[in-house]
Amino acid sequence: MSERHDGVAGKFKLAKFVVTAILLTLASAARAELYMEFGFQNGGDTLISTNSGEGLYTGGGFKFAIGVQNKVGKNGETLSLSLGYLSEEIDTSNGTAEISTLNLDAIYSYRIFNHRFGFGASYHIDPTYSNNIVGLPPFKIEFDDALGLILQYSYVRISRFQISTRYTLMDYEASGLSLDASSFGIFLSNGF
Repeated sequence: MSERHDGVAGKFKLAKFVVTAILLTLASAARAELYMEFGFQNGGDTLISTNSGEGLYTGGGFKFAIGVQNKVGKNGETLSLSLGYLSEEIDTSNGTAEISTLNLDAIYSYRIFNHRFGFGASYHIDPTYSNNIVGLPPFKIEFDDALGLILQYSYVRISRFQISTRYTLMDYEASGLSLDASSFGIFLSNGF
């Protein structure tokens, strides 16, 4: 079996698992709620930097995600599942560079008054770095899918609205190259 076929089969199994998890979460529709999340995260190894000090990092970027969260316990425990897009781009007079990935996040959290503490996993699908710099041939790295650990703290002041800080521990790998893609981020989320 080819390496490409193994990768497609693995992604199909993951997609099947995620769809099953989301369906199980939605099975209790009376308790499940849809939410959106916006955030910025930074960290990881430097992919490229400019003379003006801008940089593009493996774990950095702006993120938008949509998901479902469901109360799974009597004391405010929830399970959140989301699908998001993380991307960052540098555009200068002599070229552009971008890193982007789709990601699936699953976070279990519990609430103590206005504070929510969570942990979980993030799965990054097809992380890709590319640049197009004047005078050089276009360059692209397609990293392998990556699985990482999430630790999160959230403050909930208004019902269904929270501000969170999140640490993600992760590595990106491609053709024997391994880069730190760990990041620290700040997120705003709102349930419906």
